Amino acid sequence: MAYSGGERRFRYDYCLVAVIVLLTLLGLVTLYSASYLFALNQSERFRNGLAPITSNVLAAIIMVVLFPVLALMKLDWLKKGGVILALLLLTAVLNILPFFPFFQMSNHRPGIDAMRWIVLRIGGREQSFQPSELIKVVLPLYLAYILDKNHDRLNAFLYGPLPPAFWTCIFCLLVLRQNNFSEAVLIALTSFTICFISGIRLHWFIIALGALILAGFFLIYGDRDGRWYQRMSSFGRQQSDPTDSGYQITLSEDAIKSGGFWGKGIGQGTLKTRTPEVHGDFVFASYAEESGFLGVLFYMVLVGVFAFICYFVAWQNKVFFDQLLAFGLVTPIITQTMMNIAVVASMIPTTGVPLPFVSSGGSSLLVTLVSAALLVNVTRGHILSDTREGRYAG
Repeated sequence: MAYSGGERRFRYDYCLVAVIVLLTLLGLVTLYSASYLFALNQSERFRNGLAPITSNVLAAIIMVVLFPVLALMKLDWLKKGGVILALLLLTAVLNILPFFPFFQMSNHRPGIDAMRWIVLRIGGREQSFQPSELIKVVLPLYLAYILDKNHDRLNAFLYGPLPPAFWTCIFCLLVLRQNNFSEAVLIALTSFTICFISGIRLHWFIIALGALILAGFFLIYGDRDGRWYQRMSSFGRQQSDPTDSGYQITLSEDAIKSGGFWGKGIGQGTLKTRTPEVHGDFVFASYAEESGFLGVLFYMVLVGVFAFICYFVAWQNKVFFDQLLAFGLVTPIITQTMMNIAVVASMIPTTGVPLPFVSSGGSSLLVTLVSAALLVNVTRGHILSDTREGRYAG
């Protein structure tokens, strides 16, 4: 425990770590249960039924080592222009690599398949990484750094709105070129959140929001044969076409309803075996079927505690850089969670956004845990600076 003048303070950084561990373990168990039978039925892709969870397990093992380092290091090491610039350029380059055939899957279909992954052939097998996930950490770091550096000049266009707009546009354009509209929207939302908290004048947000709405309208409705338009136009008509465009959503709704109050039990779900790619964006449907209302409530409580601690620390933090960084790291995680659940419950059109801590994809889990580790770092720093009058004081 930490003390200040004899007063015992609650160490909510320990609570945050416990919640992160529980969410990660719950995600691994849920993913294994959701994907095992599905993988066995896809013998050409997953020969032993373990492939969908392998990358998540590897990411979790990596973070066992990396998490304490990120949670305990001094954040001042990241507040250097050279480090930030190197991270920005590296992230930009990595997000360009998927456009080159050498880094695409061997069965890639030009003009049809998305270009979201860097694929490397190691030991005769293809290993992939989704570089756009890095943006969720690197962009908040950059925005926190540049807005903290220009704190006294945020009202000037060259020092306030321009730097965030420049790099946000670059990353959004790269992600859109990768055919990932929902990820681009999430990146823009994260940037908006950080800039709003920083105190940039409101009229710049109105201009940016207007430009974003117009761009989104033309991207969706400018291509009537495109995937984004098809998803928007088919939303709300799933029930009338349950065997085609509404097949996945219909099965997802049935799975959630069949879970009832207690659930069918871990590994006992049946509808999950018929839901396409259940280990990906629709893994929450499998979880709801097997854990029921109580399981869903437990998961939402964990997410709620995670969000409350992170936003509370961000709001109360007196260090401007830490405050912006915390808002920028927690917002994508919570937004993704709400978007994914809303899709599975047929409340919004299909987005392709994974469920943090749960969906298959080592890239997503790795970056989520990196963000979580940095959030623990900010929380710990806030407690120590508040109780011992000095960050990381001994």
